[in-house]
Amino acid sequence: MSTTLARFEDAADWERALYAFLAEKERRSGSRRTVEGYSRMLQHFFGIVGKPPDRVTSQEVFAWAYGKGLSGKEPSPVTIGARLACLSSFYRFLIWMEIVFSNPCDQIQRPKTSLSPPRGLSAEEIRRLLSVIPIPPWAYGTEPSSSRWF
Repeated sequence: MSTTLARFEDAADWERALYAFLAEKERRSGSRRTVEGYSRMLQHFFGIVGKPPDRVTSQEVFAWAYGKGLSGKEPSPVTIGARLACLSSFYRFLIWMEIVFSNPCDQIQRPKTSLSPPRGLSAEEIRRLLSVIPIPPWAYGTEPSSSRWF
């Protein structure tokens, strides 16, 4: 089933739509790093699938999102989620621009992700760190007698 509303003449039309999406993503997010990541993922996906966006199926999206990456390793749930978020965002933009009318990512279930354990110092390490910090005299309710305490 085709998802095209307005038939693009050639690959250059799709490339312009991709650049317009990336420009809009940068304008909205303000993050150049996000735009670079999205650009890499989209170029990778469309390079692998070898089709214009209006011919992509949900099965192809699923295979890419859940498939092994360039490293040859199985993707983590976070990576799968990022891939799907990127591609889905691109299709939402195409729908908004009235270029396509459906998003092949909508049929794909996102993986459950769990929060990673907090990183940083343990409670004992924080206690030891705080125990070596000198306490200024005015902390006990007296005024500082010298300017060395700020």
